[in-house]
Amino acid sequence: MSTKITEAENALNKKPAPRGQAALNQAEAQTKSSSMTKIAVPDDVVRGVDHDGGERLPNGDRVSEANWETLCKKFAERGETKSAKKVFGPAAVAGTVYRWGLATSIETAVDPVRQGLSQMACDQPPRRRGSTRPVDWVAATAEMIVQLDHGDRSVISCHDAILWAGAMPMLSQHLEPALWWELLGSLQQFREGVLQTHRPDSPAHLIVGAELGLTLAWRLADLPSCKRAQKSAIDALALWCDHEDEAIPAVLAKPAATRLVLGSLLRCQELLKATTKKTFLKSWTSIGDQLATWVAAMTTHHGTSAFSPLTRKEVKDDRGQGGLLEYAMAFDPETLRPATEAALGLSHSGGRLAWEVCLPDAFHHCEDAKLAIMLPEWDVRRGRTHLSYRGEHNELEIYAGRTRVVSGTVQTSIEIDGVDQQPSGDWSLVCEYTDDDVHFIEIEQPWTGGVVLQRQLMLIRDDRCLMMADGVLPCQDSESDAATPLKSIRYSTRIPVAAGISAELENETRELFLSDGQPRALVMPLSASEWRIGPTTTKLSASEDDHLVWTAQGNGALYMPLWFDLQQRRFRRKRTWRQLTVGDERRLCDRHEAVGFRVQVGSEQWMIYRSLGQRRCRTVLGKHLIADFFAARFDTGEGDYDELVTVDDSEANDD
Repeated sequence: MSTKITEAENALNKKPAPRGQAALNQAEAQTKSSSMTKIAVPDDVVRGVDHDGGERLPNGDRVSEANWETLCKKFAERGETKSAKKVFGPAAVAGTVYRWGLATSIETAVDPVRQGLSQMACDQPPRRRGSTRPVDWVAATAEMIVQLDHGDRSVISCHDAILWAGAMPMLSQHLEPALWWELLGSLQQFREGVLQTHRPDSPAHLIVGAELGLTLAWRLADLPSCKRAQKSAIDALALWCDHEDEAIPAVLAKPAATRLVLGSLLRCQELLKATTKKTFLKSWTSIGDQLATWVAAMTTHHGTSAFSPLTRKEVKDDRGQGGLLEYAMAFDPETLRPATEAALGLSHSGGRLAWEVCLPDAFHHCEDAKLAIMLPEWDVRRGRTHLSYRGEHNELEIYAGRTRVVSGTVQTSIEIDGVDQQPSGDWSLVCEYTDDDVHFIEIEQPWTGGVVLQRQLMLIRDDRCLMMADGVLPCQDSESDAATPLKSIRYSTRIPVAAGISAELENETRELFLSDGQPRALVMPLSASEWRIGPTTTKLSASEDDHLVWTAQGNGALYMPLWFDLQQRRFRRKRTWRQLTVGDERRLCDRHEAVGFRVQVGSEQWMIYRSLGQRRCRTVLGKHLIADFFAARFDTGEGDYDELVTVDDSEANDD
């Protein structure tokens, strides 16, 4: 007899089988040994009906109609005694708890099938706002079985399995028994496959190994194989939490899925408390705290997440009462509540530093996930910068206050001696630095043609200025000497302007404004000549497809900094920038050796220095430097420098 039929009959019997406990144990053993067996019901197979009204399946097994009805009643009774509302509280209303992070993960509004499943998972009938057309649950179930059986184990597919598992009791009212059992078998087999093949630090191990097991044990506790899943689910949760150092980067590797994974961990915490005798250990809270902090850091004032195209309305399940952000604060209310409220614009930090108001750090960088979040402050009015350098091209977002001015993929092309070159490796971290004045990160990517592309992002926190600078330099292991001709380099980068933003070029000078009806950011190309009438080897322009196009050419090495002024109060002030003379033992350095720049807006001035060649003592603007990179404010009244950041690669060179 089919395993599933045996399970149903054992669950319905109030007493052991006539042959006593031995017979029951034998049935349980059969269930355990073949719990992954599924009853396939092909479209071309016609199911028969026995004389007592029971359904005859293709393999000849029979489910009594009376037994099926009794099992459905047990589901309904358990739904009242262990309801989703008793487990999850206000988050269960309208199924919100099962839609935490879902829209962000799929990058669109939640579809009717997932909407209905989330409602049924919380013991509520599926309803479609603004539509009277019902969901075809038979067709949707068939599609889900195919999805599960084909082994799609993406984070979204894993969450889909949670939705269907939670909705199983109410789905018994919409599906024929054979199809219902087949779905259950596919869910169990899917979980077994994840536990056997996925690393314990993977998001799938948490969502499927832990939460799916806890959900089946809670929602279908009358079925022995589902009840047994509870122990392995607790073990899977413990194993995932114990791999904190690897699990966090695995989640952040796909920023869009971070909220979805945090939602799974929060549900596991509530399920553990409400349906088991196991407590959520304090050591496990650490990973929740870290994930919740990352989610808060990536939250914009609309409640959306970094790199997300969604609107405020589409992420309503994450905001407000019963939302993900509210529940996530419980991991560390003292710091996460003010941080989340400041990011949403519900409160302000008043210009105070993070440590003064118990806020988390304002710079978050995960080298393994290649993700960086740079906040001047947690206060939403100060803007933010997001960088993901995991792919061949960077994903970049720049906010000027509440307004997103840059958003999308930054694409770079390089020619060496007239030949197009290509990236030959992944982006990697060169260095990072953060303090109360500045956030700084430098990354690099090897290219063909014997060059490396280096990219710097420097956020000056109080001044609300961002420098994005690219350098094209010879690889350190490339063979060259004074007699070797310098390679000709052509460089071009396309920076995507955010939706609703337009680039407005100045008439006489080479800077431009990013505007949405009023100027939001001023962009100055420091390596270009300031006046349009003069010659220049670098240019900044705007394309018809809403990109800033930054081009440059030179020999040997290039350094191209873009200066974003994000403080509107400075826009009306007089401004200028200059390339500085760099001296080396009474000799002027060529531009492929070292460069310096000065930026002035009103009375505020900044100085930038970058070495592109050998490490030597050089002089720029009266300051002697032995450094790879140096940035400072310049006080004209006192005539001194307020150092922001210095990068010195002396240790690497000495090795």
